[in-house]
Amino acid sequence: MAVQERVALWGSRQSWRFVASLSSREFLLVFINLAIFSYLAFMRPDVFPTWTNIKAVLSLMSYDLLIAVAMTVVLIARGLDLSVGSVLALSSVVMAMLMRDQYPVIPSLIAGLLTALACGLINGLLIARAGILPFLVTLGMMSVARGIATVLTTGQYISFPKADRWFTKFGRFEFRLPIGESVYGIPLPLLVTLAAITAFALLLIYWTPLRKIFYVGESPEAARLSGIKVERLTITVYLLSAFFVWIAAVLMTSANKIGYANYGIGAELRALAAAVVGGASMAGGVGSIFGTFLGVLMLALIGNGFVLLNGNPNWQQATVGVVLIAAVGFDAVRTYRGRR
Repeated sequence: MAVQERVALWGSRQSWRFVASLSSREFLLVFINLAIFSYLAFMRPDVFPTWTNIKAVLSLMSYDLLIAVAMTVVLIARGLDLSVGSVLALSSVVMAMLMRDQYPVIPSLIAGLLTALACGLINGLLIARAGILPFLVTLGMMSVARGIATVLTTGQYISFPKADRWFTKFGRFEFRLPIGESVYGIPLPLLVTLAAITAFALLLIYWTPLRKIFYVGESPEAARLSGIKVERLTITVYLLSAFFVWIAAVLMTSANKIGYANYGIGAELRALAAAVVGGASMAGGVGSIFGTFLGVLMLALIGNGFVLLNGNPNWQQATVGVVLIAAVGFDAVRTYRGRR
């Protein structure tokens, strides 16, 4: 085959893939995000398109994105994790208290990781081994983790002024990127978040052990009969969820320079809404990290729009609820049609 024919064939295949993607959930979300972006740019051309505002949106997205990825991987395995926000708070409090007492940063971070993993392990064991519904287990863990964090701090901020300066600067560090006559600051936490979720997305697509999560979500019984260790994989899923929550806790604690028992309040609802909007199913077996990213971006743009247009912040929370109800309703219809 001539080189020109190979190039033409490759181009036609890429064109077909692009056309095929037009009907995907991701394309619809891209269109919605572009529509919201254009509307806000039209309504507030003096503020919204500026890099300062866009950087603020992306920076605040970083935490929700990590938690939404944690929720996505659990949903794929036909689970649910309502404890993500509370585990974030507890992990943050543990790290902050240790650094306040002048323990080294690295051991403090490891302690926070072990705390998050312990919560994830308990969730996974009770769900996989005891057979308790994920909703009940993680709802209980949500209360337990938040309660312990509140007791440890008595509701106060936990600062750590004597911690290593590299950690306190890490969460607010920016890479300076000169473009033309302007210099654009790119937040390091955003880069860490994008690197983490990109690596995980590739593993979820190409690494066979993680691909088995989809089989478990589609049919646990069929997966078990095919030789997949469903219980072990279920526990692993909740440990992965806890790991991503810990990364968010580290970034948030570093950026704010405090640990706080009220971190992550409402994060589970935003994460669930973003994941389901992005294509994850409450029935399991389906999910996309890129779709979740687009779902988080949509909610972030809506939140930024409420601020810029002086909207009532109470309506912002209501909007998240409406998005969640609509996404779950759409998912229920999709699941029903798939079973017919």
